[in-house]
Amino acid sequence: MKRLCQGVSRKKWTFVPVLLAIALSAAGACAQNGVWEKWSSESFTLGARESFQFHVGFDEIQVRSWKLMVDGGDMNCDLSVLRVKGEALLYYKTDQQRHEVIIPWGKGEEVMVVITARNEKGSFAVDLMGPPRDQVHAAYSYHVNRALEAYGSGQRLKAEAECEAAISEDDDDAVAKVLLAGFFRNRGYYSRAQSLVEAALKGDLPVDMRSLAEDLEAELAVLRAPLPEEVVQGEARVEKLLAAGKGESALKVCDDLLNGDHVLNAPSKSRLQMLRGQALDQLDRNFESVDAFTQALQFARNRDREATIYFHMGRLYLKMENFQQAQGAYTMALKYGLPSGLDVQARENLKKIEKRLAP
Repeated sequence: MKRLCQGVSRKKWTFVPVLLAIALSAAGACAQNGVWEKWSSESFTLGARESFQFHVGFDEIQVRSWKLMVDGGDMNCDLSVLRVKGEALLYYKTDQQRHEVIIPWGKGEEVMVVITARNEKGSFAVDLMGPPRDQVHAAYSYHVNRALEAYGSGQRLKAEAECEAAISEDDDDAVAKVLLAGFFRNRGYYSRAQSLVEAALKGDLPVDMRSLAEDLEAELAVLRAPLPEEVVQGEARVEKLLAAGKGESALKVCDDLLNGDHVLNAPSKSRLQMLRGQALDQLDRNFESVDAFTQALQFARNRDREATIYFHMGRLYLKMENFQQAQGAYTMALKYGLPSGLDVQARENLKKIEKRLAP
């Protein structure tokens, strides 16, 4: 802790299994299984209404998140914690005997801490708590660490936003580019993912992230391999037939493509099975449609595709008046992230279902 001055007046300041493993290791702030270890400790004696200010930088505790603890025993104090970058106030409470603050952290981070005694002289213990030193995971930039935490807790869109914020703040953040590429790959945006991976591999990457980037690059090469033109044209034709209400013709094209001699990758099989389910739905062959959607889910390789499949399943179950399964399907679709138009329909249908299920 860098001591700057005493007697300061108080102031209130206005994708991949490897990726999943990396993310989950960050999911619970910094302590593993709730176990914290003391990284450093100091104590200060302050007179009545006296303040003490110090800074903590990343070099002093190189983790993804840590906990600041201030204990005054029987004496109360005020505590404020300011993130220096952006002057974001992370914590401000007054007249407490004990303060505990989780500090989101990352390379280049620094916080300013101000402790102010209340109306009597007192001694205050300050502890910087981190994960056990033998369980420390690699720490990246502030926004990348937040992205890993968000991804580990299932908040995919927030994870993407944090990666984009990291790149906006530092265009040389190669780790953020690798993670964002992985998220784009999961959403089927292969060209954008490839561009990010190529840029990341030119940058400075830790060993684990370079390995992840190389694996992702190899996978994208396979995923971006062009499908036979007949398959591409066939999928487009099925969409037009479904839009025209010609389910029988659409079903025949799907079956011909699925049973033909073409080598189809998993995303294409998933798409064709989803289209096949829609065709069967139009023909009121409901149980066959459910089976097709189920197979589409088995071949799906990203959450966006799964969301769309669940949406169609929800609509089918609603038509069958199977309200509980319709509710479950629409809930999964919204959880995985639907395009705006389908999102609105799903929410409206969920409201109808809730009314039907209400006692």
